[in-house]
Amino acid sequence: MLTVIQIVLFLLNVLGWLVIASAILSLLFAFNVFNHSNTGLRSIHESLDRLLEPLYRPFRRVLPATGGVDWSPFLLLITIGVLRIILTNVAYSV
Repeated sequence: MLTVIQIVLFLLNVLGWLVIASAILSLLFAFNVFNHSNTGLRSIHESLDRLLEPLYRPFRRVLPATGGVDWSPFLLLITIGVLRIILTNVAYSV
């Protein structure tokens, strides 16, 4: 049981880093630090978006429109943090 929890915690950690990388790439493209003509970075950004969009979608349905600011990555990171705390407490109680 402990090994399964550790694997899930590791995967949640990787997912958190993917969310952070996607958010940073989005900001860098939005502020024209990176150009959309760079096919390598654009394909990485699009791949991360396709991977994370199903996880963002429930938050985007609930959140009101905030004028261009997407809060779903932030809320996903909070959810990941809460899940990690819960799983860590379950691991300690086992």
